[in-house]
Parts: sequence; structure tokens; C-alpha cells
Amino acid sequence: MSILSTYASIDVGGPCKIKDGGLYYYFENGVKITPQPVWRALPSTLGGESDDNLVDLTYKISGTPKSVWKATTPQAVSYAAAFMPDALVNFSYTGVPLLGATNNVVNIISTNAKGFDFKRCVLTKMPTVYYGLGKPLWGEVEWTGFWQNGFALNDAAAFYAENTTAWVQTDYPVDHQEQMAQLIWGAVSGWTSVFAEEGFSHSHESKLQPVKQGNVTVDMKVLGYRAMLAFKPQQPTTTQLLAALALQGASGGIGTRRSANANDAVISLDGSTAFITLKKMGVRTGVFEFDNKLNRHGDFTLVTAQTTPGTRIVIA
Repeated sequence: MSILSTYASIDVGGPCKIKDGGLYYYFENGVKITPQPVWRALPSTLGGESDDNLVDLTYKISGTPKSVWKATTPQAVSYAAAFMPDALVNFSYTGVPLLGATNNVVNIISTNAKGFDFKRCVLTKMPTVYYGLGKPLWGEVEWTGFWQNGFALNDAAAFYAENTTAWVQTDYPVDHQEQMAQLIWGAVSGWTSVFAEEGFSHSHESKLQPVKQGNVTVDMKVLGYRAMLAFKPQQPTTTQLLAALALQGASGGIGTRRSANANDAVISLDGSTAFITLKKMGVRTGVFEFDNKLNRHGDFTLVTAQTTPGTRIVIA
């Protein structure tokens, strides 16, 4: 018995870029496409659970973007606006679907000209953002591909089509964002020029809920958003940090809303160029360390605290 080589059938891997809304995005690590099937087990009294029925399906497209805030050359594209879109952070009211009746094509364009076109796809997971030196700007971002509006469930292009788009990289951004960052939190004493021991980590408390048709997920709707900024502060004194926590005393204590002690948190580069403003942020948690290996001030967090719904993020 002889074994014949089938090397020609091996689909050798390679990187890609993603096109969304007519703009291109590059990545620091590999992009991954992961089907998300939902199976219902089909039991019987004779054989137990011996089969499954596919009852729902979405696709996840994930990767860590290149550390670009706003690209200027060769294409003008704001990674920041794309990865923290107004639909997810600056909505006027909740319950709004991300796509509605409109399909949105997201293209995975591969270096070997073997990619995918997801026909109804939208960003559903924003990346954490690191403002500072020594780490990537972006964490993992995620798009979700849904059943395409106007197509049958068993259509050959119900979710995606494979593409053979030729690779070009004339749109590869030369920009790179990695600078020391500084925080200004209102005009509060001790908080007008704050450096972090490491950097500032901006995460997202984003709440989405599936929209279903015939029990099949076709969209997501927004239920809420709050920004969180985590860091180890250096400049404020212990007394000033305790005042900002407002857990006791005339300006705080049990029964006090955090919004009563909220201010805009402005992240700037080198203390001059405004980078992003997180609107109406209040101190939620703080730690004080008594340890010979650690600085006294441990992790502090600022979290969105608004009296009425409004703009939550302003990108410079």
C-alpha cells in the first residue's frame, strides 16, 4: 500500500487585515474566526441523546489591533472611533439595535487571497485600552457575524462567502501610539497632574442583549455602558486620595451618590495633548498598601457616574 503526498491540499496560514465601513485595520497578532453554533440535543428513551439539531449560529471574529490611535499615513482612519463607536458608548437611550434592517459587510482579506466576507457583521466587543508605555494600546476586539437579512437560513451565503481578494498593503499604517500618559481629574486638589506607577487601563462595562427572530440571533441591542479607568496613582497624597474616595466625611459617606463627586477624566500625552476624555467619572475603589515591596497607593478605579444619561466618551 502506497501513500501519496497531498501537500497541495494543505491551506497554509497567513495574516490578514479587516475591512469594515470602507476602512482597513491591521493587527498585532493573528485574527481568529470562531463559529458559535448552538445545538439542541435530541434525546430518545431508546438511545438517550444520540443526535443534535442546529438551532442558532453566529460567528466571532477576534484579534488584537495594531497600536494605532488615529492613522494619518497612508490612510486617514481612526482606530479609536472604530473600536469605541458611538453606538456602544454614546447612545442617547438604550434598546437600540446595532444593525437593524441594514446588513454590514466585514471583509477578512488574507495575504494568500483566501478570505471571508461576513455579510451581516458588527463590532460587539470593544478592546481594553492601555494609555502608557510598555504594553500594546489595544486589547482584543471582537466582531459578530449574524444571519444575513433577506436570505434564507439554508442559503449558501446566509452568513458569509469566501473571497479571493488579492492582497495589497499600501494602506498599512506607519503610525504607532505608545507614550507616557497623564491624568487630569477635574480641578480637584492633587488630581490636576496625575501619573500612574505603570499606566492607565481603560475597560468597558458594555451590556448587549441578543435580538432573535424565530429563536435565531440576528442582532444585538444596547442595554448600557460605563467606562472604567484603573491605575496606581502617584501624585495625590493619601489624604487627597481618601477625600476623592468620599467614603466618609461631609462630602461622602453611606447614602452618597458617586455622581456627587464625579469629574471629567482627561488622559493627555506628556501633559499637553488631550487624548481622550471620560465624562463624569467617580472614584469607586482604592487600595492602600503597607508592604516594603510596594508603593503605598495600590489600584484605584474611576467609573462613569452620571446623574442623567449623556455623552460618556470624547475622543480627541
